[in-house]
Amino acid sequence: MPKIVATEEQWIRLGAERFAEGGADALVVESMAAALKCSKSSFYWYFANRGEFVRRVVDYWAGKTTRDVMAASSRPKTAEEKISELLQQMFSVTGKGDFLFYLRRLAEREPEYQPLIDEMEQSRMRFAGELFMEAGSTAEDAGRKAWLLYHYYLGWYERHKRTALTREEVQEHATWLCEHLIRR
Repeated sequence: MPKIVATEEQWIRLGAERFAEGGADALVVESMAAALKCSKSSFYWYFANRGEFVRRVVDYWAGKTTRDVMAASSRPKTAEEKISELLQQMFSVTGKGDFLFYLRRLAEREPEYQPLIDEMEQSRMRFAGELFMEAGSTAEDAGRKAWLLYHYYLGWYERHKRTALTREEVQEHATWLCEHLIRR
């Protein structure tokens, strides 16, 4: 029977899924090797140790989730459409685990993760602020709206993270928010 070798990307993607379900404690090499149907030596081919793996998973998630939302939100032509897409992207991510919660817990134990969280959140708010300015808000108002939106989202997500929302529910919520945030 041929030996199955998991790719580095497969390890990282599975790591991101597991981290979202249980944080760094859920990144058990033996269990993940079984899920990938490979030996755990495959893990050590790509990662020097578990700590390096955790960091790579966190970096992957922070970069990918932020880039994907920004890319999707940049496609529409008008500022209003971009904001609407941003809101739909933000509020459609329920039922996919709780990566950010576990990342914050990890940063409490290992403070070297806090700067990554801070930069990620600043990047997200900066992007939203730029869209609000593009829609006609002053720089000051755009910054406040972006801050308010991001912190509203964090609370909203905490309440709805285990709820499967329909596309229509997300659309209705995003439309209402868009109308109220774009008002001048």
